[in-house]
Amino acid sequence: MKTFRVAALALLLAMLLGGGAFYVYREFVARPARPEATEFPVQAEPEPVAEDLPAPELAEAVPPAAGDAVATLVQTERIVKTKRASELLWDDAQPDMELFENDAVRTFDKASAAIAFGPGDVVEVDQNALVIIKRREKETNEISLALLSGDLIDSLAAKPAPEQAKVLETESTKRQLTIRRAPGVPPSAKTRVAVRTLPDRSTTVAAVRGSVQLATSGRPAVTLNEKMITKISPEGIVLKPRTLPGVPALSFPQDGVTYAFQRKVPRVEMKWEAVPGARRYRVVVATDPSFRKIFADERVEATGLPVRNLQPGTYYWRVRAQDGDGFEGPYSGVRSVKAVYDDAPPPLAILSPPEMSVSPRPDVEVRGKTDRDARVKVNGQKVGVNPDGTFATTLRLKEGVNLVTIEAVDPAGNSEYGKRLITYKGSKRSSAASVSGN
Repeated sequence: MKTFRVAALALLLAMLLGGGAFYVYREFVARPARPEATEFPVQAEPEPVAEDLPAPELAEAVPPAAGDAVATLVQTERIVKTKRASELLWDDAQPDMELFENDAVRTFDKASAAIAFGPGDVVEVDQNALVIIKRREKETNEISLALLSGDLIDSLAAKPAPEQAKVLETESTKRQLTIRRAPGVPPSAKTRVAVRTLPDRSTTVAAVRGSVQLATSGRPAVTLNEKMITKISPEGIVLKPRTLPGVPALSFPQDGVTYAFQRKVPRVEMKWEAVPGARRYRVVVATDPSFRKIFADERVEATGLPVRNLQPGTYYWRVRAQDGDGFEGPYSGVRSVKAVYDDAPPPLAILSPPEMSVSPRPDVEVRGKTDRDARVKVNGQKVGVNPDGTFATTLRLKEGVNLVTIEAVDPAGNSEYGKRLITYKGSKRSSAASVSGN
């Protein structure tokens, strides 16, 4: 009995110990612990091995257009734009830039440009015009270009740039103009042609220098002698030439005159002689001799124009005549005027009479010297000034002490003053003194 109890107790302990061991084992197997992350060594990137690379090849500069330059933009006034044939955008014109085939030049309001086709052939382009350069035949020395109205670009503003370029190409083919020397004119002779597009899209062409022939697509050539002008209709018909208005002769002021000012800026009246048949005149004033910086550009019916608000500096001006149909003749020569600020009074020397003098006669001569351009007054009365700056006048004295004032005023308004005290005793006192002396 005792043996049985001992055996049963041992069996119970074995079961308890075995079950606990199973439970622990089962938990370990069902939920194994997460293994720790294994760290791998980071391999450094291999350094690049230096190699002998070939020298880079530089691409050659691509010219603005194929072939040699056809012309050169030699002069511009105000806003002038250019466009290369291979580009879609317009840029500001640059001085002395080369122009190639199908390059375009556009002038805006009151602007102009001069294009040289070789050393002796120049085409002047007036305002609001569009010129497309065409290939020049060197054998015949011809100038080819397309003349379009500047508002054509404005009408295409809403269209994409490629479509604009296509329209320009089509229109330039229709409006192409060929200019060549007239028969009998030697190749060495110089020519100068002025072109202008009108609001109705017609074009005027004037032979400013030399005689030329004009030819449009499919139409016979028309000879244009020097100082003649013609109109080309929108359909390309060249009308009968007529004589240009003459060249105005400038009369005032003389070239190089200086206008000085102190407070009020000078007013310069520019004048010229009338041209027969002229209805109006175009006056252009610039601050540079090449007329790129325009100060004033006016059309007047009179033969003079007052120019105001001149600031210190040199101004250049020229005039051209315009007839009743709007045809403009050649420009006159160029003159210049200069405006300078001046606050220095003019010199004034009183040569006679001396200060505090006694005059034996009732009349006294007042003499002096100042600038040749100064105005002189003696006791408020104007006195003429000689070319060397001297002046003289005679005053009537009253008995007693006489105050004589002299004033010199230069063109800028600066003044210089002088005075003299002259005593005159009178004829009666002089006679009495003479008798008493005897």
